[in-house]
Amino acid sequence: MAEIKLINVAKTYGKGRKAKNAVHDLSYTIDDGTFVSLLGPSGCGKSTTLNMIAGLEDISAGEILIDGHRVDDLEPDKRDLAFVFQDYALYPHMSVFENIAFGLRMRKVPKAEIHTRVTDAARRLDIEHVLSNRPRALSGGQRQRVALARAIARRPAVFLFDEPLSNLDALLRDQTRSELKMLHAELGATSVYVTHDQEEAMTLSDKIAVMSRGKLEQFGTPFEVYHQPATEFVASFVGKPRMNLFTAAKLASGHYGLSGTHFTVDVPAVQAPEMRIGLRPEECDLRVPSSGEAAHGTVRTVEPLGNVSDVILDVGANQFLSRVPGFGTFQPGDEVVIDTQRARVHCFDIKTGLRI
Repeated sequence: MAEIKLINVAKTYGKGRKAKNAVHDLSYTIDDGTFVSLLGPSGCGKSTTLNMIAGLEDISAGEILIDGHRVDDLEPDKRDLAFVFQDYALYPHMSVFENIAFGLRMRKVPKAEIHTRVTDAARRLDIEHVLSNRPRALSGGQRQRVALARAIARRPAVFLFDEPLSNLDALLRDQTRSELKMLHAELGATSVYVTHDQEEAMTLSDKIAVMSRGKLEQFGTPFEVYHQPATEFVASFVGKPRMNLFTAAKLASGHYGLSGTHFTVDVPAVQAPEMRIGLRPEECDLRVPSSGEAAHGTVRTVEPLGNVSDVILDVGANQFLSRVPGFGTFQPGDEVVIDTQRARVHCFDIKTGLRI
């Protein structure tokens, strides 16, 4: 296995006025044996970063080290990596066995060892019974397992995954994700996984690198990026449903209030006159106003989801979301109070977007 270190890595396409900075000054360390996801929206630079680690893209600046050795000047086949793509990239005229074995044959691995590695990888992924089949006879989930088995059979220092589950339907995606997590626990391999799906990143990863516009927003554990987002972008991107974010001003009472409403939040440790505040929908309770109490908002819609319901509110000129247990007791038009007693309040600088 291996440690991966990125030191001030950057990627620029073009020159002069036409230059486009795809990745800016990335620096972090992926510890030996950990599973790290590169998470962010389309175009944020996560696949470019993965390709630079793999050697499929040249870096424009910085250094990439694997186990302390600089590799950014090495060809991909010299970096001891295995890559699993979004496209399965299987040879249609070859059997499953031959697809898994192909890379090993190219490296002139002895025949007996090839057989051992292929059958071992197939056993781990429950595809031993299709080794003689060709890819066209397989389901999408089986084809993805063949691609994974091909990577496992290599026994590389690092596994790289570029959205490998995106072509699967929802049920297969969940199943294969669980298998991948168990496989990582079994192999203990250093793995880097690109995804725009926060659920994949949260469930699979030891660490998550959240990216936006080619920059690293936060590098931390799933707990840290969810409960302690470093920037407003991370707060808005990580979490389903999305965090409620609004601009609030400090009142004479010391609380922070949402303009044009009776809704206030207690943030005693912060002194900024105005800031962005974030509240997770699942931590915000709703109740009917008590006698003489001013309502905070009006229910616009209720979306039942089985064991929970999402209640969308109009709070002044803002929309607010609360996730409540069961089907709830609220109806469109109801006046409600938002109870934030059990909510973790997230505060961000209104200019920089950084956590306060």
